[in-house]
Amino acid sequence: MELILIRHGETDWNKDHVFRGKKDMRLNATGILQADAVGDALSERVFEAVYSSPLKRAMVTATRVAKPHEMEVRPVPDLSDINFGLWEGLTQKEVEERWPEPYRKWVERPAWARFPHGETVRKAWKRVNSGLREILFLHGTGTIVIVSHRVPIKMMTAYLTGMKRGQIHQVKHDPGAISIFEVDGVSGKPMVLNDRRHLEKLNLPPQDDF
Repeated sequence: MELILIRHGETDWNKDHVFRGKKDMRLNATGILQADAVGDALSERVFEAVYSSPLKRAMVTATRVAKPHEMEVRPVPDLSDINFGLWEGLTQKEVEERWPEPYRKWVERPAWARFPHGETVRKAWKRVNSGLREILFLHGTGTIVIVSHRVPIKMMTAYLTGMKRGQIHQVKHDPGAISIFEVDGVSGKPMVLNDRRHLEKLNLPPQDDF
């Protein structure tokens, strides 16, 4: 089975390094262009199903990817972004200044990170990868697409490749980028990771993994 992981297109909060989490941000103009570029890049493939986080930024991306295939997107709550709690709506710098120790733990030892009034990384890891396993068990063959967010995609990529949850920051996945895995059971051989070639035609300024 082939699994395609897609990170949603850009929002203004991605661009401004603002923590998003459960906040239901919309794609900005760049994000729409990125979503359409993903759809164009994958238009010749045959999909078995397209799944998405139910948050708008992911659902809109998934809908634009599924449109050439005339497919409905299946929202899955377990694929939603991590709950950053009180960090949501604040910039990276603001969070670092207000919660220096929890922020340092998130950066240096994410396996045990806990967000104030939000999720723990441990809980999010279990939620996201439980949702992933259910999708993989449901489909034995074909090509499956999942559209999600920065942290959940890091978690799924780490899980598929046998990494620990404390290693998620080693995974990079930019807005609108594509990773493709050949999946056998619940393990995945990466065929391509964080592929941005389809975005080059947009001539966008350099982006990063936030």
